[in-house]
Amino acid sequence: MFKSTFHSHSRFDDGKEELEAYIKSALEKGFKAFGFSAHAPVLNETGWNMKMKDFEEYVNTTKILKNKYKDKLEIYTGLETDFYEGSIDWRKKEGIEYTIGAVHFLVDKKTNEYLPVDGTPEEFEETLNNSFGGDIKALVSAYYGKIREMLLLMKPDIVAHLDVIRKNNKNCKYFKEDDDYYMNEVYETLKVISSSNAIVEVNTGGISRGYVESPYPSRWILEACLDMNIPVIVNSDCHHPEHIDFYYEETYDMLKDIGFKYQRVLYRNEWRDVSL
Repeated sequence: MFKSTFHSHSRFDDGKEELEAYIKSALEKGFKAFGFSAHAPVLNETGWNMKMKDFEEYVNTTKILKNKYKDKLEIYTGLETDFYEGSIDWRKKEGIEYTIGAVHFLVDKKTNEYLPVDGTPEEFEETLNNSFGGDIKALVSAYYGKIREMLLLMKPDIVAHLDVIRKNNKNCKYFKEDDDYYMNEVYETLKVISSSNAIVEVNTGGISRGYVESPYPSRWILEACLDMNIPVIVNSDCHHPEHIDFYYEETYDMLKDIGFKYQRVLYRNEWRDVSL
């Protein structure tokens, strides 16, 4: 098993502990590569994004750790970037080696307010009712449409938790994943992912934090990825050092059962396929 994660959060955003605590945990758990991916700063500051004033310190701290542990672990500096109107292209920032593209919120065109799609159940309900008139199809369409737009304009290396919109859909409260409209949105998004050569993240973070019982995205979406030759990467989306390999064995077994033989990782300074 090639153990790595390129999706992690620390005290620089909404995670816990210093960056070095994650490196120590990675070494203890036999990791071969580790990537830092703080939530990139956004125009309207939130409680979970890194502050713009902390960006330079973040990059400099990762550089120090790279040098300190250069003979023990490959360490990379990335960002999880939110996509919205006016968002910054973080790929061009000095010191950033990769980006994970995500849609955590939509933007209200009238108020410029951030409308969470993966927040609390109450926040999701408010977004659905106040901004979409209770029309879940419209919300689903807006979410996946924004991901497609992100892929075309920002070209991230990795697509984060593709179907995170199901986080608050326990017991199919809002939609069924086999509804035609929902499946169509997913398949249209996978087509854009395929043409953009992005990597689909298999994210175990929702499990470690008790939100869902299986990785993002759902198994049927991963089966479609295999059929479309879309590469995948296993990421823990950890917010605590103890969770850097949470649910990994089960996830690797699932991917092998689906038919995947490889995951695509950043190793020896290039994206390459390694055996699961």
